[in-house]
Amino acid sequence: MDIWKRFGEKEVSHSMAHYLQAVAALKADKGHARVGDIADNLGVSKSGVTSMLRSLERRGLVRHERYGCVELTNEGSGLATRTESSRKVLTMFLAEILGVPEDVASEDACMIEHLVSPEVSLELLRLTTFMRSKHPVAAKFREAYRASPRSCAEHAPDDCDMCGSTCLHESLMYQVEKAPQRA
Repeated sequence: MDIWKRFGEKEVSHSMAHYLQAVAALKADKGHARVGDIADNLGVSKSGVTSMLRSLERRGLVRHERYGCVELTNEGSGLATRTESSRKVLTMFLAEILGVPEDVASEDACMIEHLVSPEVSLELLRLTTFMRSKHPVAAKFREAYRASPRSCAEHAPDDCDMCGSTCLHESLMYQVEKAPQRA
């Protein structure tokens, strides 16, 4: 099967991941998570929360009795923790290693946190840890990366072994320039 067709086969959707994280955060902060608390936390309706909880319950990720507290199952708790950890690693990598503005890094990490495999998250963590270290090779790499050309216009066209016949930087910048400004 083509990879793009498997996108919908992920363990949880973006919304599901946020509901699991909200339940985990509320349990940590308040000691419990109720439908109203989750609705307030996520800025959604109580009926929307109830509907999502049914879906999460069918998947074995939460337990919830009408008018009672919401409990994460072991699997739900694991997914909430893994997704939150993945977001932290992605945000750190994007902001601190690639130099993406913090607000952009945070938003992008949120959008992809539940899509990245644990293997990729672990390797990004490993790379980020190394790149933040005082190791001389890491320091040299950071310096060289900051000095590297940001576009094909900054070097001779034949020197770019990445782009081929289309400048990748220019095609990506076209999308950046057309995108609505972030709040």
